[in-house]
Amino acid sequence: MQKEIISLSKNTLIYGLGHILARVVTFLLLPLYTNVFTPDEYGIISLAYVIMGFMSVVMHYGLDAALMKRYVQSDLIEKTVYFSSAWVSFFITSISFGVIITFLRKFFSPILLGTNDDRLILLVGWIIALDVMWSIPQLIFRAEDKPFAYIVFSLINVIGSLLLNILFVLQFKMGVYGVLLSNFIISTILFIITIPFIYNRINFKKASISSWRKMMKFGLPFLPSGVFAMMMELADRYILKQMTDLYTVGIYSSGYKLGMLMMLIVMGFNMAWQPFFLKMGVEDEYKPLYARINSYVFALLGFIWVILLLWVDNIVRMKFGNISLYGEQYWPSTLIVPWISLGYVFYGLYLMQLPGVFHQEKSLWIAISRAIGAISNIIFNLYLIPKYGGQGAAIATCMSFIIMFVIMFMVNSRLFPISYEWGRIIRIIFTMSIISFLYYISSQDYTNKYILTLYYPFALLLTGFLYKSEVKIIKKTINLWPKEQK
Repeated sequence: MQKEIISLSKNTLIYGLGHILARVVTFLLLPLYTNVFTPDEYGIISLAYVIMGFMSVVMHYGLDAALMKRYVQSDLIEKTVYFSSAWVSFFITSISFGVIITFLRKFFSPILLGTNDDRLILLVGWIIALDVMWSIPQLIFRAEDKPFAYIVFSLINVIGSLLLNILFVLQFKMGVYGVLLSNFIISTILFIITIPFIYNRINFKKASISSWRKMMKFGLPFLPSGVFAMMMELADRYILKQMTDLYTVGIYSSGYKLGMLMMLIVMGFNMAWQPFFLKMGVEDEYKPLYARINSYVFALLGFIWVILLLWVDNIVRMKFGNISLYGEQYWPSTLIVPWISLGYVFYGLYLMQLPGVFHQEKSLWIAISRAIGAISNIIFNLYLIPKYGGQGAAIATCMSFIIMFVIMFMVNSRLFPISYEWGRIIRIIFTMSIISFLYYISSQDYTNKYILTLYYPFALLLTGFLYKSEVKIIKKTINLWPKEQK
């Protein structure tokens, strides 16, 4: 068990870092956006990113998940067949999407972005098409355990986006258009760089309709599930836009970005988790391993949530000369961060329930759980936004993720029942609840925040969270205790 957990931890660090690097650019640019753009302008940027995220899911139409599954479990010849079939499919649909957006940009721009500047939606359309194409090699890097290539692509994405955003927004004063133009240029470069990789692995003669159908049989339910998942991110922004204004959307989106720091960690873990459990299988001997990983992941996510809860106000007010990390007008956005980040904690637990669904090819349950989550999100948003504004939207998001987790937990308990370490889980929940309660009734000064931060690990340790065997492993690993004399 120890060997498998160390292997998963290593891959989580590697591929998680790559995923975080690919997404962290939006966080690194927040000081620029929140100090340069008005909330209305940032509202347009946030809607553009939401559209890109949503359409990325649609344009993968579940074929990416199916390709990963088949590629990991196939021999070399079959890998070529599956990769060639999938890549041709992605190429046709991506180019077609870009062409459609080009011809209908004047129609879509005011509807999707709330602006008549159709240059913006044109860039968004081709960014989506290009991102789909260069994301497929990234998926194969994970399947082939090639972390170096994965990290290099992620670094190019981050560094290039940062430099071009600074150049276009600060130097050339190109505004929102400069933000999207920088994304388009980097996506184009990354697609061009992947061409040699694709050339070495593709064989157009082996592209097969039957292989494509085989993948789509498993992958197609991921399309509606992905759409429903993105609806959970789309719904709050667009309902806020309809019930309030772009200013509120801008404030809310800046706070949502901070809460999504938790999502980055969760998805970074999932980058390693999915190929890990696909290789492990669903034999009963692996169930204790999955239960142990669940406890460790929940404990880590709980600690990160505590840190965000306690310190997010201080983080956004950090000063760099005369500029704060967040522009002062965006400081109220921190109110929603605990709710958003808690929602993503439950999304992480939701992902932990997927081994049985994948191995038994019951992907329809993923679509069903996310459909219920999306519908509940819309209902909660319509009820809570008129009462609580942006904070109501954040609560709605959190509640929807909890509902998704509960549904998938019940499904997995039937498909692939696991005896979870409930004693540990209860300790984590109790500790998070106590810290939250003490934080909201305390003076919230630095002393109390430091004490509450340290309370989390010490509370778990002192209540027996770690087993004796784990303590021995930790002692041996860090080598701080001298060997006992015989």
